[in-house]
Amino acid sequence: MSIAEKIVVITGAGSGIGEALAIGFATDGASVVGFGRREASLKSAAKKCPGGMVTVSGDVTSEEDVDRLVATTMDRFGRIDVLINNAGIHGGGNFIDKNFKDWAKVIEINLIGLALCTHRILPKMMESGYGRIINVRSRAAESVAPRTTAYSSSKAGVTTFTKTIAREIDREKYPDILINAIIPGQCITEMAPNHTVEEGWREPDFVYPHTRFVVDQPSGGPSGRIFFDSEDYSIYTQRFNEL
Repeated sequence: MSIAEKIVVITGAGSGIGEALAIGFATDGASVVGFGRREASLKSAAKKCPGGMVTVSGDVTSEEDVDRLVATTMDRFGRIDVLINNAGIHGGGNFIDKNFKDWAKVIEINLIGLALCTHRILPKMMESGYGRIINVRSRAAESVAPRTTAYSSSKAGVTTFTKTIAREIDREKYPDILINAIIPGQCITEMAPNHTVEEGWREPDFVYPHTRFVVDQPSGGPSGRIFFDSEDYSIYTQRFNEL
């Protein structure tokens, strides 16, 4: 199945990496469904997508909203080929200085919301026998930097979630369902607006070709892997890839 034939759902599609991925897939002919909390941002991103983008506003932590996302996509297209779990927040600050609900919200969006979207969409992929789920991860998962406990913990959870869910899929029965994660690297987004390319940071559109690379993996291809710039992330190549 070519990119132009695919139905792609992207969370956090209203800005940053999510918007760049929506534009990239739409430019290559895919039908894109963008999901996010801010309707105005989604509409703005849709205008930048060749052929447009179906927009659904909602929260990845809301079962009702995610169910509406799935229902809208299925009603419109009849299937979901690709899910990119991109929605996330940073929520930096010292652990003991933060309101605990604010700290926990990072985990809820970055990990639980990702799991909820996967929980609802993976069965649709299993019904059709085809699917690519890509979870946006971060090298912060290995970080011990101060003021990042919520973000780093959530991204470490994304790593484990990706690998364990991939192992739950019967590879013989579902060889064309692949679940992987990508590391986009340091990108200039709303979470990190005060950086420049000259400092070694990336524009969000840098991430698209590497995301497409993972989507384009063939039936029976890698699953449960972490990719960084279209290559296996070396810290995870020794023990954990026997799928």
